[in-house]
Amino acid sequence: MASSFPAYVAQGIEHTTVQEFTPAAAANDLEPGSLAVVTAGVATLCGTDPTLIAGISEVSSVGAALLTPNGMVPLRILQGAGVVVAFSSSTTPVATTHIGTSYGVTKSGDIWQLDISKTTTSSRFRVVAVDVAKGIFFCVPNQNILQFADVTVATS
Repeated sequence: MASSFPAYVAQGIEHTTVQEFTPAAAANDLEPGSLAVVTAGVATLCGTDPTLIAGISEVSSVGAALLTPNGMVPLRILQGAGVVVAFSSSTTPVATTHIGTSYGVTKSGDIWQLDISKTTTSSRFRVVAVDVAKGIFFCVPNQNILQFADVTVATS
């Protein structure tokens, strides 16, 4: 079944941190589950086919003013290969078709969804599991798009 719910970290929470950032202007309001990028300490809603993703918003920009004493937006920063993000989609997941394939994301209303029409250059997440009954795609992010990905230092 197709589904509609905010994106969330389903597994690998140990590969994330929560950090607070100044929310961007009202035109870029974050909602729970929004994909965000950070520039100069300001959390901004990712654009279409994001080239960088810092993390997933924990609250709305408006709600942050009520929930946090400093009005900052808490973002769950995606940092490692072990992070699994759950996405909804307008497409019903099919294990034999979707698992192992990378797709892009699309913002539909206030919800970021996996978009199976986006492949190749616009793919951002690889499907590793599905829950057909609930319409959930479990995905790992392509490491090259993570703004704060784990850094490996080469040694000689």
